[in-house]
Amino acid sequence: MSIDERAVAEPQLTPGDLVVAPAPAVIALPDAGTLANAGATVMIAASAAGFSAISLFRYVHFGANGFDLGIQDQTVWGYSRLEMIPNTVLGVPNLLGDHFNPILMMLAPFYWVWPSAATLLVAQAVLLAVAGIPIYLWAGRRVGHVAGLAFLGSYLLFWGVLAGVVFDFHHVVFAVPAISTALYATLNKQNRLLWASVALAMLTREDVALTAIALGLFIAVFQRRWLVGAAIAIANGVWFVLLLEVVMPAVGGVPYQHWTYQSLGKGPLSAALSVLENPLRSLQLLLTPFEKVRVGAASFANWLFLPLLSPLVLIAVPSFLERFWSSSPTFWSFHYQYSMLPAPILAFAAIDTCARMRSWWRGRLGGAASIALPVGALAASALLSFGPVQSLAELGTYVSDETAAQIQGCLDVIPSGASVAATDALVPHLSDRSQIYEVTTRSDVDYIAIDVTTLGAFNPVDAQLRAIINSSLAGGYGVACSKGLTVVLARGSASAQLSDQMQQWLGDTCLGSACATSLSGGRPDAHPAALAD
Repeated sequence: MSIDERAVAEPQLTPGDLVVAPAPAVIALPDAGTLANAGATVMIAASAAGFSAISLFRYVHFGANGFDLGIQDQTVWGYSRLEMIPNTVLGVPNLLGDHFNPILMMLAPFYWVWPSAATLLVAQAVLLAVAGIPIYLWAGRRVGHVAGLAFLGSYLLFWGVLAGVVFDFHHVVFAVPAISTALYATLNKQNRLLWASVALAMLTREDVALTAIALGLFIAVFQRRWLVGAAIAIANGVWFVLLLEVVMPAVGGVPYQHWTYQSLGKGPLSAALSVLENPLRSLQLLLTPFEKVRVGAASFANWLFLPLLSPLVLIAVPSFLERFWSSSPTFWSFHYQYSMLPAPILAFAAIDTCARMRSWWRGRLGGAASIALPVGALAASALLSFGPVQSLAELGTYVSDETAAQIQGCLDVIPSGASVAATDALVPHLSDRSQIYEVTTRSDVDYIAIDVTTLGAFNPVDAQLRAIINSSLAGGYGVACSKGLTVVLARGSASAQLSDQMQQWLGDTCLGSACATSLSGGRPDAHPAALAD
């Protein structure tokens, strides 16, 4: 276009004409929902990373145990080789006969990339974190975006979730996102998602079926969806009986081994009759010793006791009864994995109560409650976890970096295909093999690995371990590696010598991890070994 043509095309301005500048482009800001979703995504990703870091720190510093991490690592390692191998850590022909957990097969492909027990710990961290997604979605829909973030935070900081993180991997962790999703599907009446979630939960552990039965009853009674609710309850009831009476005994070769309700009876039938005949005694058993009251109260206090006002809390009843009627103190503890499964149920129940209060208290009061109660639950969760319960206190009890490096250095001399017997804290670092044993149950193997610093301050197996070392050295084993209070013995000749500290320990001068102080003059390296079913 020429200059003359442009002069014709463009309007000519005369003095005094008003020139209006074009309006600037409007920058669209993200709405509250988008910001909340981004915040929730960051919280879940950060939690998965944080949970992983905690578990891996514990593992690297030999805070994990053969029970449960070593047990499940060996089985998943076998699955990764497309084999169902005997579990030599637990001493059973098939782990499915101990607890019915075929869900573990889903983790086998990850072992093709990272064949380590650490894979299980990262998987557990991710599963616990993503279980918060349905909680956030439902809370945001019913109570608001702020409430959604607050309830998500209260779940992620719940001491029961952190207790699972600061312990070994446990297959029940798969049930946490499964039940959380099932609750979301129930409340949204999404039957396909509901059935898929329940089916997944049924493959995690045999007693999860009791929680699924309670879910089915809730659907039938409170939602009046009789067909769906009855189908879920009946299917899980039949499934539970088949597993305990037929499938697991057939796979394991022995009757079900985890009956811990001797105070009620010798079996499920006698226990049920005992509850019916002596309801007051059964109620008393739920409250004594007082530790049960403390654990139960702290479970509900995490959510300001809001779950108690929602019928959804009934879905958690089987889990609490199973724990507090047990004769085993590990079940009614602030530690281990036992509080993971009720966590999403209590969260959904708290959300439901908050939504009800919002409808009861209309106007400004209802709006204030929909923010104050979730934020209060978040504050209570943080206060309990990092105050009275001290969920992460165990992290300061593991061996030092130097000691961990010494232990790992000795374990590295053991060939991958050799049979090994080891002390409990060493087992998860050696369980990617077909023959790995607790040294106190079997010591006629290719290699024997013993570490004293991870035994605990006063461990009664010291004398037994000394006898194993002395008899092995006299019976054809040699020292393959010895650093500090760690020794690896190999069948046949070996050129290494026992360390000075190990020789002093063999002289019966100290017990367990206390030797790390008394023999080295340094700070104690201790880890209290924990066993849980």
